[in-house]
Formats: sequence, structure tokens, C-alpha cells
Amino acid sequence: MAKHIKKHFWNKRPSEGMKSAVAYTFASLFSKGLAFVTVPIFTRIMSTSEMGTVNLYNSWQSILTVVATLSLTYGGYMVALKEYEHERDRYESSVLTLTTFTSIVFFAVYSVAPNFWSRILGLDKSLLLLMLVGFLLLPATEFWLARQRYEYKYKAATLVTIGSAIVASALSTVAVLYMRGSGKAAEGRLFANYAVLYAVALVLWVYIMVRGRKFISMRYWKFSLALSVPLIANQFATQILNNSGRVMIGWFVDNSAVGIYGTLSSVSTISAIVWSAINSSFVPFLYRNINDSEGKKRVRSLASILLLIYAAVCVLMTFLAPEVVKIIATDEYMAAIYIMPPISAAIFQNAISNMYANVLLYHKKSSYIMIASICGAVLNIVLNAVLIPLFGYQAAAYSMLTAFVFLSYVQMRVSKKLHFTITGTKETVYDDKAIIGIQWLVIVLSAIAIPLYHFTIIRYIAAFVLMIVSFFLYKKSKISV
Repeated sequence: MAKHIKKHFWNKRPSEGMKSAVAYTFASLFSKGLAFVTVPIFTRIMSTSEMGTVNLYNSWQSILTVVATLSLTYGGYMVALKEYEHERDRYESSVLTLTTFTSIVFFAVYSVAPNFWSRILGLDKSLLLLMLVGFLLLPATEFWLARQRYEYKYKAATLVTIGSAIVASALSTVAVLYMRGSGKAAEGRLFANYAVLYAVALVLWVYIMVRGRKFISMRYWKFSLALSVPLIANQFATQILNNSGRVMIGWFVDNSAVGIYGTLSSVSTISAIVWSAINSSFVPFLYRNINDSEGKKRVRSLASILLLIYAAVCVLMTFLAPEVVKIIATDEYMAAIYIMPPISAAIFQNAISNMYANVLLYHKKSSYIMIASICGAVLNIVLNAVLIPLFGYQAAAYSMLTAFVFLSYVQMRVSKKLHFTITGTKETVYDDKAIIGIQWLVIVLSAIAIPLYHFTIIRYIAAFVLMIVSFFLYKKSKISV
């Protein structure tokens, strides 16, 4: 696959495009890696309750940003940059005005009953005001970065992304150390972190407005809203799937439980970075071969092998969970280590969903992805509402796993049926039986890891075997394509 991807990009994209892709990938990985590296620091100088406040804030911000920005910062923006190639400055300032209006509406709704919203969201009013400022300013950063990426202007964007991540992390650590023991360390960390991000966003907000000087345009607004509004439900449902567990733990248990659950689940999601790299390389290959009979055979073979490789990564993370938690957290978190296997298995189910969503996107049937995501989100909320009060915060991990298994099956069935209808064939894109087998293999192996946490040597042997298997599967994936 690597040979084909390399050939595809070098033949069809300018060298600046390749440099841009590498730079943005590096900046993204650096930012995520830095966030992970600082986890061991914060878990040792902040209480689990304070960690819970940070996790709760970030979860609510992820969920509400989708609505507060009308999803204007997502995929539709890129389409608009192409549509208005010679009007980009004016378009950019216009849609930034639109997100500014929506943030003001959110502030007005909050101002009517601040105590009510503070109670519902489980956050201090000062933190809600911090979040509202983000709804106003952060879209400017998103718009600017998206345009820089689109135009292959990667140097400034990479510098801003990496620089702000370093400064924000350093300032957050200093703030927590200074406020340690005051009961306000979480607020100090969040305000310090976002002070840096908001300062950058404010500069970009002014820059975009001054450069564009077009504040209201119904033409731009109608075009953007037509693209973004259908994405709101899908993005909102996706955020619910990813964050509802933390939010509902805050409702039914307490912020300390949110801190433990959120920290360990963030460790489990490290493997998602691996899948992001795999999927971004696989999609071009899939789209080039999906309509070719011989190509489909290669797609079926490669898809199964890639999922096996990723399955090995997820299961390996599960088997090594005790060692990982000892590095990144304190003894308070070790008691909850048993939630990592179901969360890791759930993340793998999401990879299967992505595989089938790629086919739906190819056939321009994204509305089906939205419907499936909404159904999965509703199921997740219902399960959390029933199980967390009965079994505690650990139940959120199993609710998440169930919801993602459901989502993967819905995506699989809908994708296959639509592909048959559109192409007029009965030839599947993937080897569905093999994928289902891999799916349940991951669930079973993840379950087996739980009792093995008491048998270190056996776990190490199993982890070593998984590494060897992953290596041979990787070599096979390169040869088979």
C-alpha cells in the first residue's frame, strides 16, 4: 500500500502538497503527544476531582462547539474555499461574523439563567464564561488553519500549532503548581491553557476581519449553511458517542469519578492516532480500486489485514494497561484499570465503522452516516442512564462498547445494501465475515486481558506474541498491495 500511496501523491500533487501534509501531520502528532506527555505531571499534582473538572469541561466544549459554530468549521468550509477561489478573504470574514453572531446568541441564552446552566453542566460559572469566549474566538483559528492547509501554507500554521501547544502546556503546569492545594487547580489549568489559545485566536480574528472587510453576505451564509447544517446532527452525535460517558458520570456519580474515567479513557484512545494514519492512507487506495473487479479483491484483502494490524495494536494496549497506568497516573487510578479493555475494544469498533463509512462517503450518502451516528448516540445515552446509577461509572465503558458495536453493524449493513443498489452487483467491498471475526476476536481478547492483569509474565508473553504477529501482518500488507 505504501508504494501505491507514494506513487499517487507524488504523481498527482505538487511537492508543496506533500510538504504540507507531512508538516500538518507532524504538528498534530506533536500536539497530541505533548498532551499525553503532560498527563503524568497533572495526575500527580492534581486531585482526581480536579482532573474530573478538566475532563468535564473539555467534554462539554467538544459537544457544544458543534452547535455553537453551526459546524461551519468542518468539511463544508473546504468546499467553499474552492467555490469562492477569488473571494476567499471576503468569504472568510463573512462566515467568521456568522459564528460570532451564534456565539453571542449562546451568551444571551446563558445570561438568562447562569445558575441553571452551571447546575446542568456541572461547571462553575467562571468556566462557562471561559467556554463562551472560546465559541467567539476559536473559529478564527480553525478557519485560518483550514485555509493555510488548503493553500499548502504550512510553515506559519505549523509554528502556531506547535508553539501555542508548548506555551499552553508550560503555562498550565505553572498555574497548577501555583494553585495546588487551593481547590482551584482545575480552573487555573483551564484558564492558563485557554489564555494562550484565545490570545492567538484573537489576533487571527482581527486579522481575518481586517483582511476580508466583508461582514454580512447572505450569499456566503446560505452556501455555508447549506453545507454545514446537515453536518451538525452527525458531528453532535459523534461527540455524544465520545463524551456522553464522562458527562453522565458527572451527573450520576461525581467529578472524581469523571477524572479517573476520563484519564484512563484518554490513555486507551492513544491507539486512535494509529488508526487515523492507517485510514488516511487506505482511503485513496479504496477509492481508486472500488469499481475495479481485480482492485476489489485487493481492497478486501488489504482491509482485513489493516484491521488485523490495528486489532493487534488495540489488544496490545489492553494487555499492557497496568504498566501504562503506572507511568501516567497514581495508585488512585489503578483500581479503575478494568475499564480500559472495553474502551479499547470500543475504539476498535469505531475503526470498523470508519471502513464502511468510507464506502458511504464514496457514494455521496453521508446522510446515512448521520442517521447511524444518531442511533448509536441515543443508545449510548440510554445505556448510560440505566447502567451508571446501577453499577457505577465503570458501566460507561461497557455502554460505549455496546453503542459502537451497534454502530459498526448498522454501518456495515447500510453500506453493503447501498453499494449493491448503486452498482447493481452482489460483490461486497470488504470481506464482511472476516471483519466480523476480527471484531469479536478483539472483544474476546480484551475480556481475557482482565483476569491476566494478575499474571504479569503471561501478559508479557501474550504482548510479545501480538507484536510479532503485528509485524508479519504489516509486512504482508505491503506485499499484497
